[in-house]
Amino acid sequence: MQRLVCLLIFLSALPDAMVVPVLKDLCVDRYGVTRTQAQAFLLVNLLGAAAAIGVVARLQRSVEPVRLLIAASLLDALLIACLWLPLGWPGTMAVRALEGVPDAITFGVLMQLLGRSVRGSLAGRLGLGSMVLLGGVGCGMALGGLAAKLMGPGSERVVFVLGASSSALVAVLATACHGSLQAGLDAHQDLPTGDGGRSIGLHAARAVPAWVVLAMAFVDRATGGVLTGTLSLFLAGFFPYDAGERGWMVGLPLLAMAVGAWPAGVIANRFGTLRVRLWAGAMYAIALAAVPFVGDSQPALVGVLAVLGLAGAALLPTSLALEHAVDRGAVGFTAFATSGGVGYASGAVIPVMVLGVAGDAASSYQGIIVGFALLHAAVTCCAIAGSRSRA
Repeated sequence: MQRLVCLLIFLSALPDAMVVPVLKDLCVDRYGVTRTQAQAFLLVNLLGAAAAIGVVARLQRSVEPVRLLIAASLLDALLIACLWLPLGWPGTMAVRALEGVPDAITFGVLMQLLGRSVRGSLAGRLGLGSMVLLGGVGCGMALGGLAAKLMGPGSERVVFVLGASSSALVAVLATACHGSLQAGLDAHQDLPTGDGGRSIGLHAARAVPAWVVLAMAFVDRATGGVLTGTLSLFLAGFFPYDAGERGWMVGLPLLAMAVGAWPAGVIANRFGTLRVRLWAGAMYAIALAAVPFVGDSQPALVGVLAVLGLAGAALLPTSLALEHAVDRGAVGFTAFATSGGVGYASGAVIPVMVLGVAGDAASSYQGIIVGFALLHAAVTCCAIAGSRSRA
């Protein structure tokens, strides 16, 4: 069951990522909108993701998780395929917003299934799921750009066909393996609460309020948006690094997060998920705050980015494990995905707004990055305070 769920997570991560490399072609060139409006195409499905929480809350009592996964992935495939059609800009944005509903539900159910898998420790298998998810995002970006290049100019809409096919394949595989997925869920019901009580330091994990876990998802994705957007612009505007150097330096922490997610989950299982999350969060915030002040020295910058990536590798698997402790259902994981999506949008939009007011100066970029680092540290402090108050 665990391998199958990881495959489904990988496939479900591909569609949204495929759009990113050809966003200008799909929005600016196709419909004549501005670049800002094109960015809104990536963010508008958060409206649907927020609505998905209520949808899952209603359906989970009457629809078993596997059937909900099949229905959500089929609807997702249909809506993505509709984006291939010449709907006009308002129609495209409406369909994109609706697509956020099944997209968030699919993520929520898959993480629920992985969390209830009976094989391995909870933090370890969620670390594996995190690695697969991040790997799917990276592969999706590469596949989207490659497909558009192979098909030639004007054929960028092929990413919608590929994305719809990927979502449909999730539904097909889930249907074909319905019995084994359901059997894995049924077997989990016979286990002691909390994965045998050994994988996350159960009492400590449950001492974290649910809103703190959602805040973790928010700030983790928000700082990820800052890394991929603001940091790239900062390095390009104020330091003598060419495009190739900027590319691999910005990609370094992201690669470390993807590769290190599974080992980080195993470490969290050994030393306690909450403890690992707090230490990793503190290191991550410190490294992020240091990044804008070491940009003029490439060795120092690379070293800080490496520390940032290694610390960041523990963030997603541990926060997923904590979410599983406070709410194992699809509703909790759907809310987790929505909070993360809102965080990413904030990490992309807020810096643009700040730069528009403060000006395109090095100090503005430094202030933005340090500000998000302090926000991340504040959430870690809330987790410490919350766990102590409930202990």
